[in-house]
Parts: sequence; C-alpha cells; structure tokens
Amino acid sequence: MKVFASHDEQIQILRQRGMIVADEAAAKRILARENYYALIDGYKEPFLERDERLNPYGLERYAASTEFGHVYALYRFDRELRMLMLNELLKFEKNIKSKVAYRFSEKFQATDSFLESTNYSPEAERHHERDRIISTLANLIKSHKKRDRVRYPAIREFYDKHKNVPLWVLVNFLSLGQISNFYSVIDDELRERIARDIAEEFSEDYEPAQLQAEELDAILRLVFPYRNKSAHEEVLYRFRLTHPEKLAGVEAMLRLESGSLGKGTVSSMASLLRLLLAKEEYIVFTNELERLMADLKVELPRRAYGEIMRDTGFREN
Repeated sequence: MKVFASHDEQIQILRQRGMIVADEAAAKRILARENYYALIDGYKEPFLERDERLNPYGLERYAASTEFGHVYALYRFDRELRMLMLNELLKFEKNIKSKVAYRFSEKFQATDSFLESTNYSPEAERHHERDRIISTLANLIKSHKKRDRVRYPAIREFYDKHKNVPLWVLVNFLSLGQISNFYSVIDDELRERIARDIAEEFSEDYEPAQLQAEELDAILRLVFPYRNKSAHEEVLYRFRLTHPEKLAGVEAMLRLESGSLGKGTVSSMASLLRLLLAKEEYIVFTNELERLMADLKVELPRRAYGEIMRDTGFREN
C-alpha cells in the first residue's frame, strides 16, 4: 500500500533511484505545484534504465545522468503540446458544429425541425442515438424556463428575445462527442454534403480532394479523445488509439504512408490537422510544434529524446 511521503522524502526516493536533483529547493517548489504522481509517474518512462546489464533486476532506476529537470522539461513540453493541440482542435470543433447546423437547417427550415425524428436517418440502428440527441436538444431548450440557476443563460436570453432557439444556437452548447453523434444519425445525403464541405475547403487551399461521410466519422472518432485529453491535463505525447481507424483515402489525399494516420499518435493528429484547418492556421501550428520539439531536444539527453519522438510518432532526422 502506498503511504504518504513529504516533499523531502519524495526527493530522497528519486535520488535513491538514481535521479540527480541538483537544486533541491527548486524541485520541492515544483513538486508542491505540480504533484509527484502527475509529474514523476506521468513522465518518468523515457528516463528509466532498461539495460539489463545496468539494471539486472528490473528495478525502477533512472538512466545515468538523468536530472530532475529532464522530467520537468518533458512535463512542460506535454503541457504546451496539449494547449497547442486543444487550440487547433477547438477551431475544428467550431467548424464542424457550424457546418452541421447550417446544412441541417438549410434542408429542414421549419421551427424546431431538429426535434422531429423523421428528419433524421431512417435506418433503425441509428434510432437509439437519434432519440438521445433529440432529447438532449429538447432539454437544452427547456433550460430557458428555469429562472434560477440556469446552466446556459445565453439560451434563455436568446429565447426571451426571439421566442425560439434554432439549431445554430444550440450546437454551441453541445460537446464534440454530441455533435459527432448528431452527425452520425442525420440522413446520408446531409452527411455526404458536410463531408464534401470540408473537402472543398481543403481543395481551395491545396488541391482537389474528396472526403466520404464514413471517413469524417473516423476523423471525429480520432479527434474526440485528443480534444478531451488536451482539455483534461492527461499525458498526451505518448497517446495512441487502442483500435486504429482506417483512413486510407485520407492518407492518400494527404500523401501519407499507408496506415500512419489512423494510429492516433501526435504525429497522426499533426498530419490530420492539415485537412481540418485553414492553410494559414496550419502553418502557424506546425511552426509552433517544431519549436516545441526543438526546445525539448536541447533540454534532454539524446536517448530520452529519441524515445519520446518514437512515442509521438515522429522520427529524429
């Protein structure tokens, strides 16, 4: 059973395992702010000694010359990576919400048309999720009737002014998971139209391209965990999907190696964002990502940096 350890004891444990803690006062301040579990347990892996000749019993030992600052540098890199990814994925989230609301409202223009089950896919296997989405939207509308402790005052204010709440307002209060589910249960004509909208934006920036609705489904399934991990302070640099997505058509469009995109690595997501962002935004993103990796390379031992780049899906030149 794990027992409480003071910051002094935590530093002693790290030293016993071979880590160099040159500035003890600074290390204690960092541990007080960041939490031992989040910092050490989350980011120790690239710095552990796995050579059986040097660590024959497989104990938790750090490779020679590993410093506390090395682990903290990776921690800071991952934090900045999450912020960078989240910023770009929120742009895509806003884009897909806008497109879904626009195309659905364009086709079904009656008030509250999104509450009518007949305006969704007729396929029986989609009906359960369809009903959940309709219920979610209906509950959002009902929220304006609560005069106290309203969760979304903006919905009430819009209703008070216009006497209805259209889909293009409601989508702003849906999660990415919910809008992904909404997209999955609308009719196939609308699904293909929205996928085509995204492909057309890419075509304007680069070259003619096509995107199928099933491919957009897979992209949303890939984006969803990245968006959540980025928002919730989870370790991101070594994340990958348990079950890779099949995106051969998108890989061909982006001129990527077959099977590389669906793995869900940081490298995969960085490549996918070329399709999901405006060209000028993607250039800014890649420049910032390259800066983060270059800064990390300067701060870490070569072996650890190489392992981290393998975890992200990138390779050192």
